[in-house]
Amino acid sequence: MTAYNKAGPDKGGPDFERREGPDLLRRAFKYVAIIAWLLFFAALVVSHYARPEMDSGLVRYLGLDIRDYWRPRLTFWLVYLLWGSVVVSMVSLVLNRMRLKRRSDHLHFNIILLLLSASGMLFYILR
Repeated sequence: MTAYNKAGPDKGGPDFERREGPDLLRRAFKYVAIIAWLLFFAALVVSHYARPEMDSGLVRYLGLDIRDYWRPRLTFWLVYLLWGSVVVSMVSLVLNRMRLKRRSDHLHFNIILLLLSASGMLFYILR
């Protein structure tokens, strides 16, 4: 007799939850998301130092020299940090999609937001 043939929610009926708690994969989603967001945050910090300097009216008035190009060495690291964030986000989405089996399971929208943000920034830099 299988668990679903028994009657009642506490005896294996349709409302019976066989999971006793979050398994290793469900707990890993949280840590993978943290790693992906840390990579993206590091990319934001690197992009602050790698981007061209802002040309404002005061800079033009004072005749100050500014850098109007991306720093190549920092841009190299920026691209790799963004690719790392995109890859970790994609892996997390694929694993999450494979894991979605019950109504109580949910898709992690912060990973989708991170994937779109990192991809957009990557396309901006590589254009």
